[in-house]
Amino acid sequence: MITRSIRKSVSFGESEGDRALLDAIAAHQSEHEQSFSDLCKQALHQYLLDHQEQPQSVLLFMELQQQIAQLNVRVAALEDNAKGDAVTDDTDAIAAEVEHTEPDETNDDPVLSRLSPLLEDF
Repeated sequence: MITRSIRKSVSFGESEGDRALLDAIAAHQSEHEQSFSDLCKQALHQYLLDHQEQPQSVLLFMELQQQIAQLNVRVAALEDNAKGDAVTDDTDAIAAEVEHTEPDETNDDPVLSRLSPLLEDF
């Protein structure tokens, strides 16, 4: 079998980003004794082929971001009520709303478990 080699080139400009990348390449090559060709192949493989396996983790990350945003809104509402010396009824209503919207406690969410003592104080 005849092995055929395909060559592709990469051009680097004088931009700060390109210079930083060239410095990182030089440092990596000296530490790992890897050719530029091997480094490019490895990076392209990770970016193009392994990247296809990550949509599940991206969805999970987006879901976590949404939950964090919701918790930030709840904490801000609680803090606003505490600063304004709100009526106890309002605090109880917010606590009841948070308890109503929280998932089952069997979820063992570490963020919610840290916030629950704050709710109990109100």
